[in-house]
Amino acid sequence: MEYISSFTYCDTIQTQMTPQGPQQQIIRPLQSLTPIAIPGNFSFAIACSITGFNASKENEVQIIFSDSNNNVLYDTGKVKFQLPPEQIKENESASIQFNIDIRNLIFRAIGLYSTKVMLNNKELGEYKIQVIAGE
Repeated sequence: MEYISSFTYCDTIQTQMTPQGPQQQIIRPLQSLTPIAIPGNFSFAIACSITGFNASKENEVQIIFSDSNNNVLYDTGKVKFQLPPEQIKENESASIQFNIDIRNLIFRAIGLYSTKVMLNNKELGEYKIQVIAGE
C-alpha cells in the first residue's frame, strides 16, 4: 500500500557530501509561508517521501499547490519514474524522495493553502499551510 512517509515545507534543500555519500539536508522547516507583502512573491521548497509503491513498474507522481479557493498555483504535471533494477530489494518497501524547489511564486491573498500529492492518479495526502504577510 502506497503512503507518504514524510512531507516538509522548508526554505530550501541542500545536498552535502559525507563519507557515506551525498546526504540531503532540509534547511529551515516552515510552519507558514511569509511573503514580505500580499500580494507578493515567495520562494520555498517541499520534501516529500513516498513508500510502498510497486517498484517493478513505471509510476507517476504529481504535486499540486493550490490557494484557499482551489486555484492551482503550481503543478508539476505527471512525472514518470521507475527505480533502477539494482535498487529494488525483494523484501523491502520501495521508497523515493521528491524535492521540489518553488521560486518566486506569487501570492495574491492570505489564507490556508494546500499541497496535494498524487501517485498513479490516486491522492495520497493533502498538506495545508498558512500564508501570512511577513515582516
